[in-house]
Amino acid sequence: MKFKIIACINEKNALGLNGDLLYHIGNDLKNFKRLTIGGVVIMGRKTFESIGSKPLSDRVNIILTNDKDYSIDADMDNVFIFHNIDEVIDMCDTLYNDKECYVIGGASLYKTFLDDDLVDMMYITEVNDDMEGDTYFPDVLSAWRLKYQSMTQRQRLDETTYKFSIYVKP
Repeated sequence: MKFKIIACINEKNALGLNGDLLYHIGNDLKNFKRLTIGGVVIMGRKTFESIGSKPLSDRVNIILTNDKDYSIDADMDNVFIFHNIDEVIDMCDTLYNDKECYVIGGASLYKTFLDDDLVDMMYITEVNDDMEGDTYFPDVLSAWRLKYQSMTQRQRLDETTYKFSIYVKP
């Protein structure tokens, strides 16, 4: 099984700062929802907590954490906790092979899935900005083939410009 990555990064590959995304771009969030609805989203514990410790609706939510004691509210539907990547792969292969499976963060999960050659496509929102963060996306885009890139778009509030890009494995 191959996975897809979704991320929003800037020119320095920065993803986040102080446990939050660097950018909250309306069109990026809409695109994220459009792509992932009906699919499987795989995230680390910190990413899950950064979205309010609540599952994303209409998606299977998988949390991958090294914390063996980590637990969630038992009433949450479609949320699963795993402690190693092989369990995630097995579950997606067995139960969700008819769905798209997206790695949505954080940085260590992106790196692990990329290092283990488990990714065949990346949906990257590339923000034209050089703000520093404390969490960074792996420096891999130059080794991938750019399949699609949108025209430059602008968010009205702060005039930040960005492009939607799709990268495929070469």
